[in-house]
Parts: sequence; structure tokens; C-alpha cells
Amino acid sequence: MMKYQFHQILLYEIGSRLFCNKNKCSLSEIPNLLQDDPVFQRADEIWLMGVWKNSQSSQKIARTLPLLRPEFQLAKKNLNEIDIYGSPYSINDYVLDDLLGQKDELFNTKQKLNALNKKLILDFVPNHMSIDSIWVNKDPNLFLEANESTESQNQFIHSNGRSYCFGRDPYFNGWTDTIQWDFSNPKVEKIHIEILSEIAQRADGVRCDMAMLLLPDVFERTHGKDFKYSWSRVIKTIKSNFPNFKFYAEVYWNREAELLDLGFDATYDKSLYDSMVENRFESIYNELKNIGRNQRNTPQKIRFLENHDEKRSQLVFAERSKTYFSLLCFSESILLFHFGQSFGFSKKIPVQMVSVDDETIDQELFEFYKRIFLILKNRTGTIFIQQLDFTEFNSLNLLAFQITSNSQKEILIFNPNSIEVSGFLFLDEVVYTKEIYEVIEDNRYNQDPELQNKAQVYFKLAPGKSQWFIL
Repeated sequence: MMKYQFHQILLYEIGSRLFCNKNKCSLSEIPNLLQDDPVFQRADEIWLMGVWKNSQSSQKIARTLPLLRPEFQLAKKNLNEIDIYGSPYSINDYVLDDLLGQKDELFNTKQKLNALNKKLILDFVPNHMSIDSIWVNKDPNLFLEANESTESQNQFIHSNGRSYCFGRDPYFNGWTDTIQWDFSNPKVEKIHIEILSEIAQRADGVRCDMAMLLLPDVFERTHGKDFKYSWSRVIKTIKSNFPNFKFYAEVYWNREAELLDLGFDATYDKSLYDSMVENRFESIYNELKNIGRNQRNTPQKIRFLENHDEKRSQLVFAERSKTYFSLLCFSESILLFHFGQSFGFSKKIPVQMVSVDDETIDQELFEFYKRIFLILKNRTGTIFIQQLDFTEFNSLNLLAFQITSNSQKEILIFNPNSIEVSGFLFLDEVVYTKEIYEVIEDNRYNQDPELQNKAQVYFKLAPGKSQWFIL
């Protein structure tokens, strides 16, 4: 059973505007306010989502567009205009929003996080800006003008008198609070490098929104114009001055490999998420069964049960969220964890909102995540993972991993079959204790004394379930 060094990064997403508005704090106060949060304590990187200057036009559209109103009212029953702030993905300019504090807040926040051995990740929205962005006034030619083939619902007349295209992807009409960068203009690439160079002085990386929209065939198919932009050149230029700066890609449509080839450090793994949503156990098994394929120091897959774009994991997965999150804890990945996930909140919060109704904490789920993050925190020193042997169950697919660190040895077993499976899992050495602790359900079991000279552990699993033992 081959051992491999195990690499995992915990990325903690926190909605900055909502958090700061609720807690009446500035951005740089977030680390102090979260010092007792088990997730924050364990996190390697903090993604402060939505820090850039708010668009007044986006705010007005969000407050007046009837289509958005039902989603807002689900998040806040007694909804007021002030609760709706505007989309953080319709950016006026890449400067800190007034809601979050003064000009130096980003620098101070980065310093505080770095002092705690944590990195700061911010948003970069490469495809578009807000329709009232100051960049349109700086250079109106940087943005895509509408032509005779542009559908009316995908264009607007700017205050400068020109007709521009809304930012969009090829499968939907445009986002009506955004203006599309014109990637047929080579100058856009230079402007992006300028923006990213500024961000790189105040953060340790960026999560790039809808990064696959900046692939040549996607832009040309969507807008019918030549594409003169290179992710590769942009990333290489930034990394030449900031070699440790991270580029993470939100990506769909199976374009992950292309973006990795262009220099991204990691990409969303939406296929595994979808397999979990649909409870496709065999697909989950196939996604996770081969360890050691990527012996880089930094994982390339960003895996999650929820983020601000998806429904809350408690609503989607219910009890199965424990099993699926446990599996993610044994996967070499950037493990993305969303603020509120550990509380079992079920309401998806629209990104435009800065005030929502409080929800009741699911205490059982909170205790689950609390003990999980303590275990993850206790993975110290050089960490190794190996896949364990299931030869006696050769007619069934079963998944088992062992993680060994300085302070503990962990075993995870997953049953992707449609029937209950029980028996003995063979280990690489005898590790016998009278009592064995199972993490997911927080149970302790007495072991059979006959196993004290055998490298075995007994398991019993219903379909789609896992057991996580601490030895």
C-alpha cells in the first residue's frame, strides 16, 4: 500500500459586506471577531468575498427589479431598501467599498491574516465591470459596443451616448448591471495586468469569477469578435513580480484542464459537487479512488459542499452532508468552506444583500463540524495518505483511506454500493485499542479482543455512508 504525502488547503469564504454590516465592524476587524471560530482557526486562506467598490447602478437595479424580489424576501421577511446593497460582481472600481472601512483596511487585513499564517484571497471579475464603472469614463473603447447583431435585451445605452453589451455568458441573456470588457481590444489585457498588480500588493491571491468566459472560443462564439487576450500572459506577468500570488478559477463546462494549462493554480471541481447533489455514489467513488496522481505541493481542485452561488448544503444534502464533507476531508484539494455552513443554515443569501434574518443553529451539525475541524487542526507535521486494501470484497466497490500525521492515525471507509456492506478492513500494521472512536456519528465502540494481534478494523456501512475512525 503506497503512501503519498497529503496536501490540502482550507479556503474559508466569508461574505464581507454581510459580515461587516451585521457586526458593525471594518474589514480588518474580521480576524479578531472570528478568533474563536473553529473553521477560521484551521483555515489556511480566507476569501473575503465582495470587498470592491459598490455600483450605485447595480444597487438601483437590485432594488427595483421585480425578478429578484422573491429571493430577497426569502432571506428577509421584513425587507427594506437598505438591506439591498447591489451585486459584488458588478464592480465600480477595484478600491475598497466604503461599507468596509477606510483606504488602508485591505493592507491591515492582509497583515493581520499573514501574522496568523493565513493568506488573503479576493475577487477578480475578469469578464465585466458595472455599467457605471469609472473605467468606462477613463477609456470608453475598453468595452464592447453593441452592433446590429446584438439582441436588444443584451445591450444598453451608456450616459456617454454609446450602445454597449451587457456582460454575459453564451447560455443566458446579459447581467443588466454589467458592461462587457472588449477582449478584441489588446489594451484590455494591459489594464487587467495593472488592476491585478494593484490587488497583488494587498492580497495573496484572487478567485477569478467565471474564468472560462475568457477563453477564445467562448468569447468569439458569444460576441462574434476576434479574441486578443491571454490568461497565460496575464498570469505569468503577475507571477513574475509576485511569484506566490494565487490564481483560482471558477469554471464550468469541463474547461478546467485548459485553465490549468494557462497557469491557474486551481479550478472549481463542479463535477464532483454535481455527483454528490445527485447521490451518484459510483461517480463519487470514481472521482476519489485514485490518490497520488498529482504529487504537487499545491492541490489543483477546489472542492465544496456549498458556496455563495450554490444552495446551502444543509438544504441540498441534509444528513448526507456529514458523509460527503468527510470524504472531502480525505481528498487532496483546496477545501472550500462557506461561512454559515457549520451552523446548518438553510437559506441561500443573495449576494446583493447586506442584512438578512437570523437562522436557528443546527446544534448537532455544529458539533459535527466542531469536532471535524479539531481533527483537521491536529493533522500536524508531514501528513501521509494511502489507499487501503479491500481484496476480500473484490466483487464490490469500496473506498478506504488512511491518513497518518504526527499526532493521529485516521481511517475513512465509504460504501458506494446499493447494499449494506460489513466486514474487516486490513491495515498496514496492528493498531489495536480497546475502544475505537468514530468521528461522523461521534460514537465509541468496544473492539473485539481477538483483534489485538491483527491489523484489522471492523466496519458496517449502509449504502452511500462513511465511517471515520481515529486509531
